[in-house]
Amino acid sequence: MSFTGRVKDMANEYGAEVSDLSVGLAIEAFKDIRNYPSSLDVDQIDRDVEANLNKIAMAAVEIDSKDGTENQISHSENGISRGYYEGIMAYKGIIGYAHIA
Repeated sequence: MSFTGRVKDMANEYGAEVSDLSVGLAIEAFKDIRNYPSSLDVDQIDRDVEANLNKIAMAAVEIDSKDGTENQISHSENGISRGYYEGIMAYKGIIGYAHIA
């Protein structure tokens, strides 16, 4: 089963239905944060993603829930001004690889 299918299954276990787009964005965001060095091959990256599928599933739920008023950090009624946290809270504490030039 693909990462997308497995993440969707995990999200369903949490009681949430997520779209393929949200899962794809969550996986892409995780890989961006990790900032993998070019010395890692696809299998090594896949193992790291595999080890973090729970976090990715929670990130997909978080991304999907931001459609509307959920997860707002600020809200204004008459001016209709909403604010959201810029990052993905599910990825708090994820550390990327450091590259030395």
